[in-house]
Amino acid sequence: MKDLFCNECNLSTKIPQFIAEKLLGIDNLPLLDVRYEQMRNCYDYSYPQWQSVFTEDLKPFKGYDDTTAVTMPIKHPIFKTDFEELDKGAIGVDLPTWFNVQNNNPIIMLIAQDPLRSIESYGECRDAVLSSPFGLHDATHRGWKNGGMMVYELVNRLVMAGYGVYLTDSRKYFVYNPVTTNRFARLHKKEYLDILKKEIEITRPTLCVALGRKAAKIMAPFVAENRDLPPYYIPLPHLSGAARGAIKAKFPKLQEIKLTYDNIADEYARIITAIIEHNKITPLPYCRDTLCSLITHIGRYLAH
Repeated sequence: MKDLFCNECNLSTKIPQFIAEKLLGIDNLPLLDVRYEQMRNCYDYSYPQWQSVFTEDLKPFKGYDDTTAVTMPIKHPIFKTDFEELDKGAIGVDLPTWFNVQNNNPIIMLIAQDPLRSIESYGECRDAVLSSPFGLHDATHRGWKNGGMMVYELVNRLVMAGYGVYLTDSRKYFVYNPVTTNRFARLHKKEYLDILKKEIEITRPTLCVALGRKAAKIMAPFVAENRDLPPYYIPLPHLSGAARGAIKAKFPKLQEIKLTYDNIADEYARIITAIIEHNKITPLPYCRDTLCSLITHIGRYLAH
């Protein structure tokens, strides 16, 4: 998968450019280019190996040696001013990543919820703490069962089936704690939606998959308001240990077999690829019962 992670394609220049323009400040573009190069080159590195890669401008907060996340000053005029007035740390940003994006293969956009950061570790940090959605650039993190393993297993199946996968967050910043970040997200809803729309325009995905209720609540009205955008959209339960109950409840097949990471990844991949390949299932608008209705609808189709 190393050669397919953030592979050279039209996204290689467009994504860092738009992140700089829309999120972190255009002055940070050279650093963002270097950061993407770091992530590509060090995709299989252990934490000790990463230590020789960090630079004075791109290094972990307080010299932490158990992470590959680095800090970067926020120079975007709007967000810089807001964070200075807020004066709180633990500011998370996940740089979008992709796998196997080619000129002629369908692209699946996996939309996570937000770039969660720990107050205990980063409460004093006023810069952005940069990682990637589900930490898939980090070999150690994606190997943990309570880390990015479940999402990585899904991505691996989709890539092996010939699809491109693009990963991003619906909320672009995490700020301090859930209460603060919820308030910040409400204030910046327009900016977040503008960024998401730009990502869709750049990547042109065949299918958008919102993982978790927070992401789904943002995606549903967004899709309804942007009928000019092409992709299908479906909400699915978040891929985490905490969401296992929701996953089991929404997937009848998983109630009959062992709820392993492999089985969950298999079922998610089966549903996603069926929608793309057959293109016969119309996504439903998000509501409280959407997930149950959608999975039932898909399940009936796949049973034939």
